[in-house]
Amino acid sequence: MSGRSTPGRVTAAALGTGLGALGDLVLPARCGGCDLPGERWCATCRRSLAVAPAPHPWSPTPAPPGLPLVWTVLPYDGPVRTCLVNWKDAERRDLTTVLAPLLSEVLLAALLTCPGRPVLVPAPSARVNSRRRGDHPLRTLLRQAVRALPRAARPPQVPALRLCRPVADQAGLDSRGRAENLSGAMVVTEGAGRRVSGAVCLLVDDVITTGATLAEGARALRAAGATDVLAVTVAATHRRPAAH
Repeated sequence: MSGRSTPGRVTAAALGTGLGALGDLVLPARCGGCDLPGERWCATCRRSLAVAPAPHPWSPTPAPPGLPLVWTVLPYDGPVRTCLVNWKDAERRDLTTVLAPLLSEVLLAALLTCPGRPVLVPAPSARVNSRRRGDHPLRTLLRQAVRALPRAARPPQVPALRLCRPVADQAGLDSRGRAENLSGAMVVTEGAGRRVSGAVCLLVDDVITTGATLAEGARALRAAGATDVLAVTVAATHRRPAAH
């Protein structure tokens, strides 16, 4: 019998290699929080979330004018920061399952303070970012987080906001620069105007840093007739005050 592989064996080997590669895509070989090989979200990173504080109101210092009341749960630091960066910018959409329960907690805390039944409005992404990513990760995260809420407490998701002009990358800008960069940059889409007018809007983003994005989103929603705006994020950047 020759040592040459049969077609069946070649196919089986190729299939095994393909399934292994597919497994790396579905279940990435490194932890999304600390880069530990072998797990999507390791035990150490899980423990860091287990000791997270309860959802609570938070505000940056200084807070931009018009910033709504913001509910959040985690500091944007350590494995949480790495997880959010990997999820949004490194296409680790598998980490949605890590982040969604956290967002569910904050949503529920904020909803308990809302009069009536609000609408959920995700913060908009620049078109260039949406094209680069090929999807809207925040909308996907929000849908999954809402599914974990009691059915009677699930507000509708309304992607009401869009950017009406180009904006610069916010990274590296200070609080004043971010506010100037986003000033007047958001509007409510024509089709969503009737759903926003007269409603309480719960504005949702992944992280609050200076508050410029949420303040501008709230301004646009109020201009479209929203009766009140609250905001929710998974994490908040605890910045150190500038030295004098």
